[in-house]
Amino acid sequence: MAQLVWYRNNLRTVDCEPLNAACASGEQVHACFLFSTTQWQNHGWGPNRIEYTRKSVAALEKKLQALNIPFHIFFTPTFDKAPGVIRVLAQELGCSTVHWSREYEVNELRRDLETKEILDKYGITSIEYDDDVVVPPDVVFTKSNDPFKVFTPYKKRWLEQLDRRLAETGRIQPTNQESDAKTELHVPDVLTGYEEFAPQDPWAVGEDQALTQLDTFITERGSAYKDNRDIPSVDGTSSLSPCLAVGAISPRTCVLAARNAIKANPKAAIGLDTWISELAWRDFYKSIAFHFEHICRGQPFKPETKSIPWRDDDEAFQAWCTGQTGYPIVDAAMRALVATGWMHNRLRMVTAQFLTKHLLIDWRRGEEFFAHHLIDIDFASNNGGWQWSASTGTDAAPYFRIFNPTTQGRRFDPEGVYIRRFVPELASLDAKHIHEPDTLPPLERTQIDYPEPIVEQSYGRNRAITAFVNTIKQPAETS
Repeated sequence: MAQLVWYRNNLRTVDCEPLNAACASGEQVHACFLFSTTQWQNHGWGPNRIEYTRKSVAALEKKLQALNIPFHIFFTPTFDKAPGVIRVLAQELGCSTVHWSREYEVNELRRDLETKEILDKYGITSIEYDDDVVVPPDVVFTKSNDPFKVFTPYKKRWLEQLDRRLAETGRIQPTNQESDAKTELHVPDVLTGYEEFAPQDPWAVGEDQALTQLDTFITERGSAYKDNRDIPSVDGTSSLSPCLAVGAISPRTCVLAARNAIKANPKAAIGLDTWISELAWRDFYKSIAFHFEHICRGQPFKPETKSIPWRDDDEAFQAWCTGQTGYPIVDAAMRALVATGWMHNRLRMVTAQFLTKHLLIDWRRGEEFFAHHLIDIDFASNNGGWQWSASTGTDAAPYFRIFNPTTQGRRFDPEGVYIRRFVPELASLDAKHIHEPDTLPPLERTQIDYPEPIVEQSYGRNRAITAFVNTIKQPAETS
């Protein structure tokens, strides 16, 4: 008999529960991956995320080759073909068990249920693991056994689960299995139709690079994370979000490394505890997607916000997409997204609030744009962040608490270093004027090829507040 590991969101060999369990069986282990490019595209993924996934699968294949684990690659454009492919492969290989890591969105859960049912019919065991989270979403509940809707109490219960979840976690890697057969590489060098790859910055690919990057962050930048994480011109974050999105590194490994560093140096706690909280947010949003499936169907978490009168303004939306709003920090962030496939987390909030509040444009349009361009796109985190910013989601920012983009720029990019990098037409301005070019003397302003603000800040803010006040006073519509 043999064992089959079905890879999806856990593209690694280190601290990989499905792989560890399969190898512990003592039977021959096989692994597989299904490229579901059409389905991914239907879910909003763009070329950046799809190509990064291909590169990550290729890196995994080489790791499995070193372990003498055959890796089987299939192209199943949509999820509906996956159950049959897995069943046939398991039968052909003589597998008694198929192991996989759970994914928590509606379509993924349906695919896995159908796979489990068809495997059961053929006498093949299937085992699921919570390999993409630190704490599984179905073990963190309120005292009344309801899923949490607010982060702070969720995090308290999440922290109570950590010791148990981390007890057997670490850089656990299976030993090489004996094999006389040489495994071959099958991941293609390119996926037709997804050749375009925007990112200019070098992102870690594969678990070896991810683990190295984790070590570098923990030892060199982790202690200062709380102070530096909101400054886009500083390399103050872990930059591990792409690796976490494809599972090239385990979030458990990340938390364990941070906690071990804190034990060795308690002074590092102020920064690393903040970073651990960000990993808790990641789990929280996956829990929301799992327990409240309507958000996977494009609905706001709060039903009373379904009737917000979003503006259908294509011209304003395009100005936002192309970084031509006349607000330098917003424009710098949007241009960075398109150019590099990534955006600093602070600026994700600033740009999202600008679109949904100052321009009063539907958050779903922004969510879709981010999904298409981000190399680290993760549905739960992207949706959670957008609904937080739009005040339609769980634990959302109050509708009247709206970021002033100019103030945000002055606070987090005071010298305009980040703005100068991505809005070069403003590079010659001093720190006083780079955040508000329109305060320049008229003659100087005419010499700069940069748009005027698309909307006056206070006007946009008041318009959004009025829209929310008028809507939430009305009974929620039912559907």
